[in-house]
Amino acid sequence: MWPKTLAGFFLGLLISTSLALNLKLLPLDVDTRLLSGLLLAFVLWAAVMTYCYYASSAKRASLNCLKLLAVSVAVNGVVLVTGI
Repeated sequence: MWPKTLAGFFLGLLISTSLALNLKLLPLDVDTRLLSGLLLAFVLWAAVMTYCYYASSAKRASLNCLKLLAVSVAVNGVVLVTGI
């Protein structure tokens, strides 16, 4: 139970932060994106933690979370480099 908890806690934090940063791609005002990111980050963090508890093992949950994190970080990197 502890490995799933730690995976959900730390990977969920990283994933929710990274996905909230992807909101920069939306054509909204800055204040709207900030509020949306704040609200969305908590919901995503809870969803990732729930998924980690639902997964059959901590290893499988971690691998799937790392795949999602890699895609999100890649999108953030492309946005950072291109200056969108």
